[in-house]
Amino acid sequence: YIELSTGSTEKHLKKKAQKRVDFKHHFLIYVLVIAFLWVIWALTGRGHLWPIWPTGGWGIAILFQYIGAFNPFQIYSVEKEIEKLKKNKR
Repeated sequence: YIELSTGSTEKHLKKKAQKRVDFKHHFLIYVLVIAFLWVIWALTGRGHLWPIWPTGGWGIAILFQYIGAFNPFQIYSVEKEIEKLKKNKR
């Protein structure tokens, strides 16, 4: 039987919210910088497709940060387990 105190729940929610805010800021910076790199590439003769490397590399990092912030694969999430425990308690 697990019971979270209000203080620890608040800390958990604040940490989760901070991860999501950080992701949104990071994603905005990613979009702006990558767009700028593609514009530079387009204006300088469109030779070797070099912007693909920072787009892909940084994109992978953004993907992992998204997964950490929003947990889209909530098969094994703490929140779901807590909800199950609360339902079973009744």
